[in-house]
Order: sequence, then structure tokens, then C-alpha cells
Amino acid sequence: MGITITVPYGRSVLHCTIPDGHFGQFILPTERFSRQDQSKIVQDALSHPIGSPTLQELSASVRKILLITDDNTRPLPSKITIPCILGALARPPQEYEITILIATGLHREMAPVEIEERFGRELMDCYPIVNHHARDREDLISLGMLSTGNELWVNRLVAESDLVIAEGFIEPHFFAGFSGGRKSILPGVSGADTILRNHSPQNIGSRSASIASLSGNPIHAECTEAAQRAGLRFILNVALNQRKEIVCAYAGDPTAAHAEGCSQVQRMMSVPVRASEIVITSNNGYPLDRNLYQTVKGIDTAARAVREGGTIIIASQCADGVGHPAFEQLLTSFETVEQLDRQMRQGEAVIDQWQVQVLARVLRRNRVILVSDTISQEQAGKMFLQTAPTLQAALDVALKAYGPHVKVNVMPDGPVVIPQAV
Repeated sequence: MGITITVPYGRSVLHCTIPDGHFGQFILPTERFSRQDQSKIVQDALSHPIGSPTLQELSASVRKILLITDDNTRPLPSKITIPCILGALARPPQEYEITILIATGLHREMAPVEIEERFGRELMDCYPIVNHHARDREDLISLGMLSTGNELWVNRLVAESDLVIAEGFIEPHFFAGFSGGRKSILPGVSGADTILRNHSPQNIGSRSASIASLSGNPIHAECTEAAQRAGLRFILNVALNQRKEIVCAYAGDPTAAHAEGCSQVQRMMSVPVRASEIVITSNNGYPLDRNLYQTVKGIDTAARAVREGGTIIIASQCADGVGHPAFEQLLTSFETVEQLDRQMRQGEAVIDQWQVQVLARVLRRNRVILVSDTISQEQAGKMFLQTAPTLQAALDVALKAYGPHVKVNVMPDGPVVIPQAV
């Protein structure tokens, strides 16, 4: 009979059955339920900030407030969090000049229909909600050199505001250690040149630049310094469960509150894992699986739960296709994975090189089978990926490549998990 498993896929799910004798383990964090109303969790965090005065105190004498928020590649429930932030200010929101800045980094800008879906019509009608443009020098201002020698270019709204607040979502990140906190500034609202230097091949190649790793991580360290230089004063970061509900919130000083949140998320998401020959995973469904570029995160996480020479099967809808033209161009510019890997580890960073560098590192040791409605077999093949029409078909192909005792691990939620080898 076997074991039927389910993984997220876009706004839906996919199923397949693992034959008897082949199941390894489910790699799932301990499920956490919201024991309180989600707004109450956020309000409690805002009322008891970590290492910082309250927002009420910080906003008492200011006029212009900048609120930095995630773009739609992150499942941050802004319809809950932003009203809570505005409600925590010293005066009614209409007495301030408030701008909401979407931290796109080098991602594409959000379209008006996407902004309405994410933030709601009421927020759109009350406040300007603008996309950051990392490549537009007219929108940027230099804040000088960081200790690394990287010049910090940021959105000029940061420098023109009396109080800079950021909201975000903490999850494991495949080279920054964790998302959230300082990443709202760098890469979130930084200039392209600054982001490229931060995401250099040397930094990406550091052993410390990996999932759930902050100590000694050069990317994290530079992002932290950038946030301090930019004058980020207060953050609200949340942790979500598998239902994308808020289960914890951390507010206050950008460094202290983020550190507390990362520690809690690490405890929540770490799972002991025995590596198997095959791993079935996803990119955690919508919105993170909206393109192939983001799907590298799920692939890299799965690589920590599969043996060398093993197969990663990843379900990712990729509704926006590959998503980043530069990412696809780099991947298709080399004849072999070895050439790709070698080139990505050399020289200066170019747009999307870091994502290709991580993927090439995985492809050197593992086969990757993609299950997607939008990425064709021909297109995937040029990027050194295999495809299958269904999750079951992918598993059937993978099982044939190994002996009768092959084991299959299942990591349904992909990049939100922290696999710990045992």
C-alpha cells in the first residue's frame, strides 16, 4: 500500500505514495498553534519591546515616519501587523506623514493589484505605498562606507524620515542565516551596487554563510552594520506556523529583538535528520514558490537531508516562471555544472550570481527533479534540472536509480525547516 504524503504547491497541494519499505522520515518542525488572537500577539510584543523604548515614546515628537515592509515573496500578514504598528504610535496615524516602502531588494516591483492583495484597499487609500527601486540612482542616497569597504546606498526616503520602522518575517535563510531584522535595509532598500558587494562570491562561499548561521556570517554582519548606519530604530518581526499564522512576535531594537526572534525560530524549526537517498520537498507553497529563483531556497535546504549522489524532488508551482531573467541567463551560459560552479565562485558578483552559485553547489552533488506546471522540460534541462509531470512520476523515476533498500525522506515545508544531521 505505502504511505501517501502531501506537500504544498502554490495555493494547493500535491500528493504521492511512497511504496512500503521505502519511507525514511517526515522532516517537520513541531507544530505550533496560535493560542491567542494574532493581533493580540503582535500588540503584546509592541507593548513590551526588547532593548528599546516603545513606539509610543519613539514617535512622540516626530512627523515623518517610514515603515519598511516585505514584498510578496514573503508571507508576512501585513493586514494584521501594519494596523497594530500604526495603533502603537503616540498620536493618531493621520497626524503623521507615513510612507510604506516595499523592500524589493533586487526583486521586481509589486504591481498595484498585488499591492492591494497584500495590504488591502484601506491601507492603500490612507498611505502612499511605494516600491523600492535598487537600480534607480535618483531614488538613492549614499550613507558612506561601511567597515567592509562597501558603500551603503539606500532609498533616500530612509534619510529623509524622522523615524524608520521595519516589519518582517523570521525564517531560516540559506545564506543570511535568518530573514528579517537587518535585511529590511540590506538588501531590502539598498542600492544594487551595495547588494552586489554584500552578495559577493566570497561572502556566499563562506562556510558561515548558511542556514541558521549568524556567528561569523559576513553577510549578516554587514547587513547589521548597514541597518545601524541607516538609522533603523525599531522592528516588528513575526514567526509563522505551517498555516502561516502568527505564533510569536518580536519588537524593539533591530539587533536585540531580531536576535531573540532568531533564537526562538531556531528552537522551533530545528529537526534531527538522517540523510536518505531521496528527499521530497516543496518551496513552502504560495508565495515563496512563485518562481524558480526563489525555489533555490527549498533545494538548498533539502540538500542537507539527502546523501551525496542522492535525488532531490521539489514541487514548486513557479506561477511567474523562472522569475529572474539574469538567473536563467547565467544558468544557461555553461555546458556543464562543473564549469558553472567554478565560474560562480570567481570574480565579482553580477545580478543573481549568488542564487546560481548556491544551486550549482547543490547540483555538483545531487540530482534535482522539478515538478512544476510552468517550467518546461526543455527549459529546465538547459538549467541542469530534470522535470516530471507529477510528484508520483518524479518519485517513480528516482526510485529506479537506487537499490531495493532506498529510503525517502519527506520535507513538506521546504526552506522553513532547519535539518540537523544525526
